[in-house]
Amino acid sequence: MIIDSGLNQITLPDDFERTDAYYTGFVITKQYAGSGALLVELAQQQAGEPITLNSGAFWIKKAQVDALLTHAKLGLPSFDITLPDGTEHTVMWDYTAEPVTAQPLRRETYPTANSNMVNVQLKFIKL
Repeated sequence: MIIDSGLNQITLPDDFERTDAYYTGFVITKQYAGSGALLVELAQQQAGEPITLNSGAFWIKKAQVDALLTHAKLGLPSFDITLPDGTEHTVMWDYTAEPVTAQPLRRETYPTANSNMVNVQLKFIKL
């Protein structure tokens, strides 16, 4: 998998699994009128498909997680990713929650760049 912002490129193992396969592409808003009637509006979403990738039990080095966090902190409006299946997408980080999360494989007092991280989750919004 490749994350390419034009400024730098981060290459990750292809072990990441896309975990948002059940995206429907529809959005709904509902509210109640002053009379108590329910008002519902259903529409097909024009953009903003979520792309969530999870490493699961596979691990990557802490240095790669740090590179991903640094990339997310740039606040870029868009960049390209190539998923493990070869598809390419123009995306941005999803800042509605933490865009990059990870857990250490084992407890270490002083993790180093070579420490292994598991359950790495990357959240993007497709533009």
